[in-house]
Amino acid sequence: MKELPKNYSPQDTEDQIYALWEKSDCFNPDHIDGEPFSVMMPPPNVTGVLHLGHALENSIMDTMVRYERMNGKKTLLLPGTDHAAIATQAKVEKILISQGILHPREELGREKLLHEIKAFAEDSKKTILSQIKKMGTSCDWSRLAYTFDDARNIAVFTVFKKMFDDGLIYRGHRVVNWSIKGQSTCSDEELEYIERPAKLYTFTYAKDFPIPIATTRPETKLGDTAVAVHPNDTRYQKYIGQTFTVNVGAKNPLKIKVIADDSVDPSFGTGALGVTPAHSAIDYDMYTRQRAQGNPIELIQVIDQNGAMTELSGPEYTGLSVEQAREKFVSWLRESTLLLKEEAIMQNVGTSDRFGDIVEAIPMTQWFIDVNKTIPGKNKSLKDLMREAVTIGHNADPNQKITICPKKFEKIYLNWIENLRDWCVSRQIWWGHRIPVWYCSCGEMLISQTQPAHCTSCTSTTFIQDADTLDTWFSSGLWTFSTLGWPEETPDFKTFHPSNWMQMGHEILFFWMARMILMSTYVIDQIPFKDVYIHGMLRDENGKKFSKSAGNNIDPIDIIEKFGTDALRLSLLSGIAPGNDSKFYEEKVIGARNFVSKLWNISRFIMSKSKLTTTQDQKIKRDDLTVFDKMIIQKMHHVIISVRKDLDNYRFSQAIEKLHHFTWNDFADWYIEISKFESNTATKQIILPILLKDLLALWHPFIPFVTEEIWQQYSADKLLAISPYPNAQFYIPYIDTHTDITSTADMIMEIISTIRTIRQEQNITPDTKISIMIDNRKSLLGTTEVLSAYEHIIKNLRTGITKIEFITADIAMPSTIAKTTTHGVTVILSLNTLIKDTRAREKKEKELLKMQKYISALENKLSNESFVTHAPKDIIAGEETKLKTAKKQAQDIVTYLDNIKT
Repeated sequence: MKELPKNYSPQDTEDQIYALWEKSDCFNPDHIDGEPFSVMMPPPNVTGVLHLGHALENSIMDTMVRYERMNGKKTLLLPGTDHAAIATQAKVEKILISQGILHPREELGREKLLHEIKAFAEDSKKTILSQIKKMGTSCDWSRLAYTFDDARNIAVFTVFKKMFDDGLIYRGHRVVNWSIKGQSTCSDEELEYIERPAKLYTFTYAKDFPIPIATTRPETKLGDTAVAVHPNDTRYQKYIGQTFTVNVGAKNPLKIKVIADDSVDPSFGTGALGVTPAHSAIDYDMYTRQRAQGNPIELIQVIDQNGAMTELSGPEYTGLSVEQAREKFVSWLRESTLLLKEEAIMQNVGTSDRFGDIVEAIPMTQWFIDVNKTIPGKNKSLKDLMREAVTIGHNADPNQKITICPKKFEKIYLNWIENLRDWCVSRQIWWGHRIPVWYCSCGEMLISQTQPAHCTSCTSTTFIQDADTLDTWFSSGLWTFSTLGWPEETPDFKTFHPSNWMQMGHEILFFWMARMILMSTYVIDQIPFKDVYIHGMLRDENGKKFSKSAGNNIDPIDIIEKFGTDALRLSLLSGIAPGNDSKFYEEKVIGARNFVSKLWNISRFIMSKSKLTTTQDQKIKRDDLTVFDKMIIQKMHHVIISVRKDLDNYRFSQAIEKLHHFTWNDFADWYIEISKFESNTATKQIILPILLKDLLALWHPFIPFVTEEIWQQYSADKLLAISPYPNAQFYIPYIDTHTDITSTADMIMEIISTIRTIRQEQNITPDTKISIMIDNRKSLLGTTEVLSAYEHIIKNLRTGITKIEFITADIAMPSTIAKTTTHGVTVILSLNTLIKDTRAREKKEKELLKMQKYISALENKLSNESFVTHAPKDIIAGEETKLKTAKKQAQDIVTYLDNIKT
């Protein structure tokens, strides 16, 4: 057995410990028997480095995985990264532009640009994987996956072809979100809404047009083809079905048809909506419904892919930017006296989360996944599958039901499904899974992962592959099963799918969780995971979101280098609750670092007094146990049960809070200190190592490095990482069912706490010795015999007591006393004994002088006419409260000094 160094140095320890875990291959489930437990790591994007969000996710995920591994389960935490198509290409293009290549796509071409992106991605991947290890994440690195590696490429192609053959993937002309800056489509979920000032214009198309409308995008009205009203709106019912020809801008005649649509809110605005099917997803839905009802309206595109007005907007607008067209059209409305009202408002504008520009809705031919079409052989749509997985269970099987924690996100998820449109999966970028569609000159379209040998229709060998790539979330949606070797029926796939648990931030609930449910239930007829834990966002101590632009960004690697990984993990997990945002700041890390040091010091002390082993080969003799031994055993039994329950229900912060209190308060401050003054040394040498062993195991999932390092220091024959999690059953034989036994321990500790409190309240210096009287005549437990037996404990535990006098009859009390009653025992301290303690009196006199100066300053401030006249009432009230409190504190000091006068 080695002696622990005086101080714990994570900088000298953590890398060595992780190397030990890797060398032992202890994270590989192939070496473990038991019930499978699998987690597929949310793959971080290969666009940069580990950030605080990654650190939180790794801390949560690894805590759960280590806990289940210690419970004897065949545990797999499968690591991986995401090629992050748009994000990665956008970042590399930005780097190239900064290097003078102003138009990377045009100047480099597809192959050279892809070479640059791949090199960046590989370098970034190495960095972020090393940082995941730095977090202590217990992954099986032999199963490392990447959304853009060969195995995942096969899975992506297989699913694309299956969906195409089932008629669920189609190429169609629909309104999509278009980033002009990025020159690519983006999904509804990729839009980031930013609030900004805007103007709401209320106008009518012509003086004889009977229905006014309002809009924040006047330039799009050049492409209006209808006005929608609610079918029951009596104001406009007589116009439904009529078509009006209007000249907007004098040279652009439009045919505006009045249509009825149940989605229109009659109480909002004018109760009528100008319908622009080409430039609004909502309006396009109306366009689709009207056509289905045999009441078609036109679709006119007036904004092109470069953000310029098209010829269909009219000759005087053609080529203008959106902003220029808006100004021109509004001027025309004013001149024509058609503008009825103009008001300033705040507006949420959808922007591209990757390119930062305002996204335009324009009609384009793209690849889509039909979420409403009936799946062949299932009589259900993809929407139905996504809904059933979290309600009645996939295929109505309750064992195939996903539980979302917290439950409030289930409702949010279901509401989102109800409004889900067909998913646009094609992107106009080069980095990513290229759509496996080949076009022959004869018009034939073939689905193939590689270039076909010849056309099935005309035998031609000349093909052009579709230039677009698939949305990153297409491949990410396959993550839970593609990582396990699918489409092959591998042993991993059979063993570990569905996975048991998935955790993610609420911001990717629809990006990723929904896509995984869609893909898994459709492709392999299984749910992707059984439980989902949704965590919130980390914010700074003022509640602000972390960001580089805000100047409050914290690099987790810097925190690790300064305080250690365990301190970072502990501070991240403390105070979190499912679905709620939490605050993170350096002071929390300092507190966590101090606790890690405390655990080290506890271990160091026990190791200096006892021989530690990782087995419980030395049995505790029940008859040799003191009340304090039984007390700590009972508390350990309880904390094991409680922490297990918390971890089983993902209450990480509560588990930490209970363990922290037990470790620092019950175990260190009480039991270990008391053990120094009890005579059953041989029993303590057995109990302390057993308690420490279980304490290290209880803490290991949260702070793996320091616990493993301590474990290894006494020549452990087995890694703590794969040792059993503590079992409360072990302690049951040593728990006394007579409550008065542990109540006695509690009573003694309460008496000691009471004495310490009295000393603090009376400002008795630490080196001042005191004597006390105890009146225990009304106590059922604290008999004189019992208290006398623990008198040496009471005197030695930082109470500064030299004498205890037990009161057995009514006596005259000293003139000045301080007393407190606990468990029916009254502790009495004579303040007369402090008369000669000049240091205590001098301290109080200095305190009084300082308080009097503070009172004088407050009185001067409140008598200042200028302050009273101009200061807000709540400020004045606050100062008056301070003055009142200060005067009360001063009077208390005066009373104290009067009581100890000689």
